[in-house]
Amino acid sequence: MFTIENNKIRKKIQKSIVRCSYVIFFILLSPIYYLNKKDFKKSTKNNPFYISKLVKLQLKYPILYELAMYVQNFPKPTSVYSILPELSGRVLQVGCGTGLLNKYCEKNSSKYKDVKFVNMDLNLNSLLFGKKRNRFDDYVHADICNVPLEDESFDTIIFARCFHHIKYQKKMFKECTRLLKINGKIIILDIALINDGKKINDFSKGAYMANSSIDGIIWRFDKKAFVQMLNKSKTSQLEIQSVEEIRQVNITNYNFKYPQTDIIAVLEKVS
Repeated sequence: MFTIENNKIRKKIQKSIVRCSYVIFFILLSPIYYLNKKDFKKSTKNNPFYISKLVKLQLKYPILYELAMYVQNFPKPTSVYSILPELSGRVLQVGCGTGLLNKYCEKNSSKYKDVKFVNMDLNLNSLLFGKKRNRFDDYVHADICNVPLEDESFDTIIFARCFHHIKYQKKMFKECTRLLKINGKIIILDIALINDGKKINDFSKGAYMANSSIDGIIWRFDKKAFVQMLNKSKTSQLEIQSVEEIRQVNITNYNFKYPQTDIIAVLEKVS
């Protein structure tokens, strides 16, 4: 009883710290945010697919991306991966970025000692940054919709907080089906908006694509829309094993304007 109560108190304190930190970071970074937002709103009037200057800078200079992840996942940036199931065998990491998951796995090597990562991303700058910091030895510079690798060559394909960037999901799932061994798994860890009745985001018709001034062109979804999207896009050989919601305590989930939660889904390739 005391342990349960202590955990509740601890989590309440953590939430308070995170929300206070959000206010501090927002005050410090608001000039950058609003200047970027002003340019973004002006430019998207003529070009709805305009990528904001802030997003372009993060793509060009990966250190800025890492700083953004530090803020968004404060207080423990790489702890967002702690809810992943154990991994083993040959794992294709889609959207590996600068290798933050690799960094986390190295620090928790007992849990991931039998993993052989194949790291893939569209952004060459991020790949070179991660390799320079010895987070991975090699990489594949490719799109998940067209991967230059052999059929049935992976035990697991993982999307660690990059699934919302995948534009063509049916093509992606078709390629994943080709790359996975029988009984191989797809693991998706991503964030979903909490549908709290404020109608900031309308998911009555399911997930939808949007252009974000701080994240580029992305999918937006709540948990229900996420499941609908999986069912609509996956191949017949892929079965959904589980979809869980685990809300970790960080700035992304406990900001004041857009409350979010972590979604983790597991799909399996059947014969």
